[in-house]
Amino acid sequence: MSEQPEFYPMPSFPALSVKDADASSRWYQSALGFQHVFTMPGPGGGTGLVHLRWAKYADLLLRASPPIIETKGIGITLNYAVTDGGLDALAERARKAQAIFIQEPGDRPWNARDFTVADPDGFALTFTMGPLKRDLTMDALMDRIAKS
Repeated sequence: MSEQPEFYPMPSFPALSVKDADASSRWYQSALGFQHVFTMPGPGGGTGLVHLRWAKYADLLLRASPPIIETKGIGITLNYAVTDGGLDALAERARKAQAIFIQEPGDRPWNARDFTVADPDGFALTFTMGPLKRDLTMDALMDRIAKS
């Protein structure tokens, strides 16, 4: 029997309009390891909203909406911290689920390792781990970024 998710006030959370909330929910869970919190029915008995969780206070809502022809989420990236050191394992999990990589895993000048994938509706999600060097000062970091 699985543990029930904790309910708490969420200080902030994204809500994405997706064409198929059930399919998107399955993708987020299988490709990226999100936890299902609950599903709410919508008009006509279909799925209206799915509440998912990456980590405590990192919740995501998927709302069923009619398909939109334009590209969704232009200029918006959802960012999630990977705190257990498993960034490359998560990237491999996403790759096995045939996720589309916008940016491959790599170490970045800003002292982090990250990758970015697109969800089935084209929303960008970046998973990041850092700092890579804990003793790096802000001045040294800014110098590194300026040189990149």
